Amino acid sequence: MNPLQGTEQTALPGRLNPFYLDGRTITLLLPIAQQLGLRDGQIIQAALEMRGETLKLLYNGQLIDLPPGLRFRPGEQVWLRANRNAGGWTLRAVDARAANGPTQASLPAPASAADTGISRLAALALRPPMSPSLLNLFQPGVMSGLLQSSGDPALASLFQSMQLSMRGLTPGALQGAVLSSGFWLEAFLGRGQPSPSPDTKTLLRKMIRALADKEPVKSEQLRRAVDDIESAQVDSLAAQSRGELAFSMVLPFVDANPVEIKFFRPPRRPGQQKTPFSVDIHTENEELGEIWLKTSITEAAHVDLMMWALKASVVRLAKRHSNALGERLAFAGLTMDSFHVFHSARPSLPDSWAPPGAMLDVVA
Repeated sequence: MNPLQGTEQTALPGRLNPFYLDGRTITLLLPIAQQLGLRDGQIIQAALEMRGETLKLLYNGQLIDLPPGLRFRPGEQVWLRANRNAGGWTLRAVDARAANGPTQASLPAPASAADTGISRLAALALRPPMSPSLLNLFQPGVMSGLLQSSGDPALASLFQSMQLSMRGLTPGALQGAVLSSGFWLEAFLGRGQPSPSPDTKTLLRKMIRALADKEPVKSEQLRRAVDDIESAQVDSLAAQSRGELAFSMVLPFVDANPVEIKFFRPPRRPGQQKTPFSVDIHTENEELGEIWLKTSITEAAHVDLMMWALKASVVRLAKRHSNALGERLAFAGLTMDSFHVFHSARPSLPDSWAPPGAMLDVVA
């Protein structure tokens, strides 16, 4: 079987649907609970994700549809106790402090994808695009705390060498960070080439081994981050089968919050000129707030920029420096055709959205 076709097929029937939610309790049928690998009395940690406009629960590589009106937030990690009764299975939210208490170590570990009869590839294909696990992991203070728990100074030194500097960012440093993101590890190994050193996925796996016995909850957090990287790899293979170029990653910074970056180029149809190549950037800064930037580049080195920001002061700042940005791009051999700034969050729209020139220029 073509592995690319297999990836697309496994993504089709993958949602698990709970019947109803009573307060903060999810009721599941027995077959669904078995697919999830649940055990009676087990406490599991799951994540809340937004898939389009719908809030979903992600556990063990499976997406569970949830009805609206919950008091959960996207990206939130929740602890749930699994209980079996005469009517089926329930997942009931429990306090995180209780979940991390002494009884947690005695609880059975979540079943792996192999235990539930779900292949690793299928489980990764079912994950939402770039869930926030890796983004949360690279937030200031989080990774340093995990590295301290590992007790291995070499791992801390390795991660420090991988972090970019926002103040001293150069094209070469950015290229090196992209290559060492973990996204290309298997490609290098498959070609018999040495992988870039250091490599994010290799670092995370070493940390998992260091924390597996003494900090199982923290090691699970690292496993979800590895899942983010490998899910992005599976998504990229599926996109390649559609004639698209698409890959995404999260880059850590020593002096700023992490940056989520996605590269995309739609398929080229017969007789059509080369399609624009786009780069999407998303980050959240304490001073600037949450920012999205979309850069579209045509073959003739023409650039269209769109920016979304939640803070009005950031919107005004971007408009004020638009001419200076155009001059810097011209110095790099690029022509800025347009720069659109929006005082809002970026809408959830597909990558094949209308080109920037079809939108209102708010800078003018």
